[in-house]
Amino acid sequence: MYTPVITDGSKRYGNNRWYSFSPKLKRNIYLFSDLEYEHWLLVESDPQIVDFCEQPLEIISPINGKAKNSIFDMWVKYKNGNQEFREIKYSTDLKKANVIEQITVQQDWCIKNGYKHRVKTEKEIRENRCLLSNLKIILKTIKQSVPSEIDQYKIKKLLKDNFPQRTSLETIIQISKISPHRLLSVIGFMIINGEIQSNISQNYFGINTEVWING
Repeated sequence: MYTPVITDGSKRYGNNRWYSFSPKLKRNIYLFSDLEYEHWLLVESDPQIVDFCEQPLEIISPINGKAKNSIFDMWVKYKNGNQEFREIKYSTDLKKANVIEQITVQQDWCIKNGYKHRVKTEKEIRENRCLLSNLKIILKTIKQSVPSEIDQYKIKKLLKDNFPQRTSLETIIQISKISPHRLLSVIGFMIINGEIQSNISQNYFGINTEVWING
């Protein structure tokens, strides 16, 4: 629905720019801070979010009689059809005059156009460090090699036929005879896509990770 307003990292100020591949969008994305990158990890792995766009729209809204412009950090669309625009900020910046003005511009535009607006800070994004660490590893693995549909089908069938409840990847490796590296890639991809559930929010991703079929 949207395409990025900024498609070149050199055209925006900021430190720690990230250029990453999104399996959900099947394209590369630009992110302009470590916090934006970590926020994207959560968006990418949320099965309830079916679409998103970074730097999706530049808007103009009158503030105190003057036209002010702003670019949202992200737009997301949920499975139920709901949409929202997001701004990613460190909590220490929320009291700065320019940030207050920027958020006011965005909120005013969203109210007028019937969209939800949300500000995400590090307090929410970095609440689960274990999960973020796992997502970084999984998405890095997927970027290097996207698993085949055949491998995904085999793993899903194996889980349905042999493991009605949660089981460790070590057990799956022993039964399936699939190499650990290959299995971790397939399982990671399926976790990100919401095809299987796991305990990566509680334990670090590896052979002791437990997985199970949704539902």
